Amino acid sequence: MKEEFCQVLINATTKGEANKISDTLVKKRLIAGSLIIKGPSRYWWEGKIVEKEYYNIQAFSLMKNKLKIISEVKKVHSDKCPIIAFFRIDGNDEFLKWVKESVE
Repeated sequence: MKEEFCQVLINATTKGEANKISDTLVKKRLIAGSLIIKGPSRYWWEGKIVEKEYYNIQAFSLMKNKLKIISEVKKVHSDKCPIIAFFRIDGNDEFLKWVKESVE
């Protein structure tokens, strides 16, 4: 069976939370690595538009780790409804080999 590679998008409320989430997932070998980007966010929540700075974690893994990633993120995330989104991806052979060898 061919491996299904994915990019995982996870939001975080602070730089510390983003680092903790990323470090946890890398140490547990659920993601190969991540990129953390800070930016403004606007969203509908509890009847109003909220504006807030968020950190977005872009990580790379295998779809077989989806449930474990969700579980680990929920253990440390402070939001009631964190974003944990999975996108199937393809890429160059070297990149995919690195992802596969980096995660369990």
